[in-house]
Amino acid sequence: MDKRFIFLSQEWLREVTKAVQAARVRDEEFKRLTSNYTLNLLYKVSELPNEISRLYSNKDQLTFFIKLEKGVVRKLHIEAEAPNESVDFTVLSSYSIAKQIFTGELNLATAFFNRQFKVEPQSKIYRSPRFAARAIVVANRIFKIAREVPTDFISDETSGELIHKSLVRA
Repeated sequence: MDKRFIFLSQEWLREVTKAVQAARVRDEEFKRLTSNYTLNLLYKVSELPNEISRLYSNKDQLTFFIKLEKGVVRKLHIEAEAPNESVDFTVLSSYSIAKQIFTGELNLATAFFNRQFKVEPQSKIYRSPRFAARAIVVANRIFKIAREVPTDFISDETSGELIHKSLVRA
């Protein structure tokens, strides 16, 4: 049985990073798309299920930071608090919306246009529409690659047993 990782856990993030880096080697289109692309993105996820919140010192929000330099992941950080880094965009959403975007149930562009998540500063989106459009394309590709990682999702209805099993296997 393949090992599965809890969505938004440290272990899941490490596996997603490995998958994205491997995609740059095997997927020429992804490598071309990202090779001259640099982005510092902070994603704040709120309304965490209790079991996920416990992984992050019982905070009700976690931050996911990615530093992408010319398509190479230079830094990934997932914690309750944001790292002290410059950020091009900050994305804010609930856990439910993040899960739907990750699973492909909700398209990133559709969610953006329907204001199911926020992007700050919005003025930068309008000042740099090509950069913003490319960010959406790159993010969609990263989500597609990340979906290759066997992932379990926690909800408040899920017992702590699933998360306990995942941590014991680690």
